[in-house]
Amino acid sequence: MPSTIGLDIGSSAVRAVQVSAGGRGPAALERIGQAPLPPGAVCDGEVVDGQAVTDAVRSLWSAHGFKGRKVALGLANQQVVVRQVDLPYLPEPELRSSLPFQAQEFIPIPVEQAILDFHVLDNYETEDGARFSRILLVAAQRTMVEAMTECVRAANLTPVQVDLDAFAMLRSLAPERLLGAGEGEMLLDVGSAVTNIVVHDNGIPKFVRILLMGGNAITDALTTALGISHEEAEATKAAAAGHDEAARLVAERADRFVEEIRGSLDFYSAQPEAIPVHRVVLSGGGAQLPNLQERLSFALGLPVDRGHPMQELKIGKVDLDPAQLVEAEPYLAVAIGLAVGAAEV
Repeated sequence: MPSTIGLDIGSSAVRAVQVSAGGRGPAALERIGQAPLPPGAVCDGEVVDGQAVTDAVRSLWSAHGFKGRKVALGLANQQVVVRQVDLPYLPEPELRSSLPFQAQEFIPIPVEQAILDFHVLDNYETEDGARFSRILLVAAQRTMVEAMTECVRAANLTPVQVDLDAFAMLRSLAPERLLGAGEGEMLLDVGSAVTNIVVHDNGIPKFVRILLMGGNAITDALTTALGISHEEAEATKAAAAGHDEAARLVAERADRFVEEIRGSLDFYSAQPEAIPVHRVVLSGGGAQLPNLQERLSFALGLPVDRGHPMQELKIGKVDLDPAQLVEAEPYLAVAIGLAVGAAEV
């Protein structure tokens, strides 16, 4: 049975998920693994220490016995630009080949230094009969992408697909779930240093934003203010209610984060063709911060639910018991989405 592997290179760990194609039934989750990264190896989603990433990936494969060397990778950092753009209609193959000649006015990266991709949102016709395509244009700095793929190749793996983390989490958190007509949903995947935001309409992305904010902002604040280690700060963050100064710092940083999310939603909602957002789905390691779900719901005035990226998968012979799977699930939205996306190619 063919299988695909999604490899999520985060700021604090590398995580991989192997999924077997389901044929007529659901795909099966066959293997899960994680290996920690040393601080600073990946900074704000960009590889800084390629050797450390290579070593972590090798350790991941060795420790968890992944079957296969072909992997799908994800991107989420400030070297990635996502823009909604209207272009004269062309069939998709022709649109792809013409993109380098049309994209420069929409992106801050020189086209010759960028890797370009797009997602068609809609094709429409104006009153005078002119045909246009509305697309999400994606541009990624070529050297950044190459730094990531090179350290993966050094671990004897072959990158077969490079995708946006945001599109990957859209696949895993909103698979085949039909919303009401004109009802949007916001997806948030909160990592250690990067948060991905997607607003979608029945699986069609309408808005994508990458925030360089995550759970580490709170950890770093506690480390500095309390003079404690990173590990102690993580433990303090999880139990801040018992420490007045820690509780104040956590609340302050969490409120800043919530305000950034609210600002992103306000920005999207002000767009002429925005659809109303009716709820929020939350995932990611950083989303485990106590009371974050409640803070977001209060600030946004919307219900906020926990995401379940395993919801459409059959659980295969993973080496985890049900309780461990529940604990691992919030961290796996991107890796699962990458694996599922590779299976669809």
